[in-house]
Amino acid sequence: MDNSLKDKVEQLNWKADVTLKNVEEFRRALLKLTDSEKTKLVLELTEVSYLNSAALGVIADAVLRAGRADKELVIGGVQATVGEIFEIVHFRTLMKIFPDISEAYAYFKGEE
Repeated sequence: MDNSLKDKVEQLNWKADVTLKNVEEFRRALLKLTDSEKTKLVLELTEVSYLNSAALGVIADAVLRAGRADKELVIGGVQATVGEIFEIVHFRTLMKIFPDISEAYAYFKGEE
C-alpha cells in the first residue's frame, strides 16, 4: 500500500469465495466499507476465485451506494477467474477493476 494514501483509503480484504453460505456476511462487510468516512474505497479480492450472482449484486449495490455518498469504490487484486466473471457482466462499465492491488492505489494516487 502506498503510505501517502494510508489515511485516505479504506480497504476491505475479502479472503473467501462468495457463495450462498457467506453472501450475507459479504454484504455486511461491504456495507461497513461504504459507511466509512473515507471517500476512496478498495475491495481487495486477491484470494477470491469465485463470486456467485448474489455477490455480483452486492458489489453493484455497494458501488452505487458509494457513488451516492460521493465516494468511489474500486476493486483490486482480481484473479483471472473473477476477472472473467466481471468481463461477462460488463462490470468495467460500472467501476474500476485492477488485476493488482497496487494498481488500485496508483489510480487513487493519480486522482490527488
